[in-house]
Amino acid sequence: MNRLPKRLLAHAVLLTLAIPLARADRVCLLNGPVDAAQSRYDLAIKAQRELNISYFYVGGVEDVITMRGFALLRETARRGVRVRLMIDALFHRIPAPLRAHLIREGVEIRVFHPFDPLKPFRFNRRLHDKLFIVDGNLLITGGRNIDDSYFGLSRFRKEGDTVYRNRIDRDILVEGETAVEANIHFMTLWNGSKVKPIRVGKYRCLIRPDDAPKRLTASRRRPIPPVHRAILRRDIDAAKAALDRAWAEFQSQPRVVQLQSRTDWNQRLRPVDEIRFLADHGGRKSRGQHTGYHIAALVNKAGPDETIWIESPYLILTKKARTVLGDALRRGVRVIVFTNSLNSTDNLLVQAVYQRKKEDYLALGLEIIELAGEPGREGMETLHAKSMVLERAGIGMVGSFNIDPRSERLNTEVAIEYHSKAMVGELLRSIQERIKKKGVRIGPDGLPVDGRPRYLGASTKKIRRMKWRTLPALMFKGWL
Repeated sequence: MNRLPKRLLAHAVLLTLAIPLARADRVCLLNGPVDAAQSRYDLAIKAQRELNISYFYVGGVEDVITMRGFALLRETARRGVRVRLMIDALFHRIPAPLRAHLIREGVEIRVFHPFDPLKPFRFNRRLHDKLFIVDGNLLITGGRNIDDSYFGLSRFRKEGDTVYRNRIDRDILVEGETAVEANIHFMTLWNGSKVKPIRVGKYRCLIRPDDAPKRLTASRRRPIPPVHRAILRRDIDAAKAALDRAWAEFQSQPRVVQLQSRTDWNQRLRPVDEIRFLADHGGRKSRGQHTGYHIAALVNKAGPDETIWIESPYLILTKKARTVLGDALRRGVRVIVFTNSLNSTDNLLVQAVYQRKKEDYLALGLEIIELAGEPGREGMETLHAKSMVLERAGIGMVGSFNIDPRSERLNTEVAIEYHSKAMVGELLRSIQERIKKKGVRIGPDGLPVDGRPRYLGASTKKIRRMKWRTLPALMFKGWL
């Protein structure tokens, strides 16, 4: 008679232990462009209910990845999946006919902080989130935007002052409750006052005429003539044909993506001890709650034997960041930063400030390693990954946060913080491999320790253009 209560108690204990394990979040690092592209494709075609996407920058019609991505979103919407796309109002190159066609096909598109003359200070506050959320349970986030350069398809070429190169980046795939939190954050922004439906101009008369607001009887606005409607319809048909071609080419020549995926993401996902989704909730930098605050708190907890590895394409320390890192260095924490050189950078304004302040950062105690790029080509690649590792504590972070004033004070940012010795070891090995291949350590005098020139092979023209930007960059460094 005593065995039954004991068995029931044992089953209850096992059930209590099993529930957290079943709901524990699992993660997978996406270090290369192939994994980044394949994971997004695989998750999109398996979506059942909704696909929520948020990006800072999306390319235009000349971009292969962008057009194939839009074609995939259209096919997903046609399957009955609700597709929401949220992008920054200033940093996209989607033409109006293509927007109109996608909306007609069921893809909902909204933009963050469209220009409003009555709210001029919003102009400098941009959406920098990168979120790809499937059915509220699977999340991809990190540093990548959407165009060819983020997926290894941008061939080196130079047009005027613009150099096209591939970007070294990193994402993380997360399954579990963290994805639910990210989805709540996305929907809060989506339904908030900072986000508006994307404008399609005169094409709105061809999207949903029944939903269009009725004109006032006293309005002098004339209806669009049939000949103009025909022209607008022709533009939308051309956008549809372009997406049809992109989808057909994708089916015949998928390039970086395998249509029949050989990757079992369920097998690649690994459990972590602890995980946290960091975001600027509601798109606000609330005191004590924003992403930068949590990153600073993490650094403040680092012990004297800790080594912190940071990957950031831009390195401009605000007063607060300098205080946090300075305190950590004085406690005996070792801080190593991997960032762009002038040769590899794609942002001369930020680089102008960094080059001016670099020796001060070195004197503070930072160890700086720069991406060398390729001599004579102004860098085939540019670093764009945003990652951090606390080696001894076993804490890793992957997200959209740069070490600069804009990420700290202005832009919305997201990040994943996770605790796991195994998964943090994988992230650290990836950072160290990149440093070993193309990194150059910078000495206390601001020069490469291996004897290379200060700007690591950057052309004379690029050096001159950077120096011309030094004064305005220093004047507006709080916005960079």
